[in-house]
Amino acid sequence: MTNDKPWRAIVRGAFLVGWTEAAQDEKDRVFKEYLDIHQLWVSDLDVKFIASLDDELMMVGSPGGRMWNFYEVYEIPAPATVKKMLDYLRYPADGHLRLDKYFRLEVVVGHPIGSLERILSGD
Repeated sequence: MTNDKPWRAIVRGAFLVGWTEAAQDEKDRVFKEYLDIHQLWVSDLDVKFIASLDDELMMVGSPGGRMWNFYEVYEIPAPATVKKMLDYLRYPADGHLRLDKYFRLEVVVGHPIGSLERILSGD
């Protein structure tokens, strides 16, 4: 019996002190690298971006009341892809920033709830 359900990953992210205490020009460089890495996930790892959510509307100042500040949802080829995704932050290419100074990420991996998706998508 084969399992043809896609793998999904929810990336939960939090801002670290490196981010909240950085000057705006540093934040601009960091965020550009963050976006570049996400583009590499898509192009190099066959990851499909689905959605994101930033809960900044309900806070001001340094985040601290909640464990996570932003979320991203992807379809991934296999659970092993997650380590490769996170390694882009841990082991940057020469001349690039190590982003785990600025963000903490945790990934939850699983399959979609098929019956719920069918009902809500009208399939």
